[in-house]
Amino acid sequence: MPELTLEIPGHLELHVGTRSGRVSITGEDRQDLHIESDAPIRDDKIRIDSTGRVTLKSSRGGSGWLKLRVPAGADLKIGTVSGHVELYGPVGRVRITTVSGTIDVERAEALDARSISGTITVGQCSGRCRLQSKSGDVSCNIAGQAQASTISGSIQLDEISGKIVAQSASGRIDVGLQTASDVAVRTISGAVRVQVPRGVRPHPHLRSLSGKPRFDCERGDDCVIKARSLSGKIEVLQA
Repeated sequence: MPELTLEIPGHLELHVGTRSGRVSITGEDRQDLHIESDAPIRDDKIRIDSTGRVTLKSSRGGSGWLKLRVPAGADLKIGTVSGHVELYGPVGRVRITTVSGTIDVERAEALDARSISGTITVGQCSGRCRLQSKSGDVSCNIAGQAQASTISGSIQLDEISGKIVAQSASGRIDVGLQTASDVAVRTISGAVRVQVPRGVRPHPHLRSLSGKPRFDCERGDDCVIKARSLSGKIEVLQA
C-alpha cells in the first residue's frame, strides 16, 4: 500500500480531486500530511506552494481510494463525481462538492457541502453549516448557523444555536433549536416541524394552504419563526 508523508510550511489548505474513489480524511494532532492510497502516489498529482496549499489528484483517472491524515484545523476543498467523502476529527473550513457520492462530516469549523443525489450527514459544525442536495437527505446534529436546501430529500437540523434557513420542494423539514434563534423554512408539499426549547417564546409567522398550522408555544419576541407550505403540515412545538 503506497504511503507518503509531506512536511507542510504553515497552515494546511488541502485541495483534493477524484472521480469515483473514496476519500477519507482525519484531522489530528500532527504538523504534516500523511497520504495512503491503493494506487501509486505520483509526483505529478501533487502540488505544494510556499503558503501551505496542497493540491492532490488521485491516480488511475481519479478512481480508487485515498486516506489522508492532516493537522487539526486544516482547511479542505474536496471535489468528487461519485466518490464517498468521510471527514473525521477536528478540521477547519471545508467545502465539498459531489454529484452522487455521500458526504459524512464529524466535526468542522465551517462547512459548505453540495451534492446532486448523495446524502449529507454532519455531526458538528461550530460556525455556519450550508448543506445542499437535490434528491439526497441532509442532516446536521449541532451547528452555529444552518442553511439547507433540497428538492425531494428530507432536512434534519438539530441543536442549532444561530439563524436557520431551510427550503425543500417535497422533502420533510425538521428543525430543533438550541437557543432562541430565528427560523425561516419553506416547502411546497413537505411537512414542517420546529421544536423550541422550554422558556423560549417565539413570534410565529406560519402559513399553509392545506390546513391550520399548529403552534404549541407561548408567544413572545425572543425569536421569529417563519414557515410557509402550500400543502404540507406545519407544527411548532415545545421541546
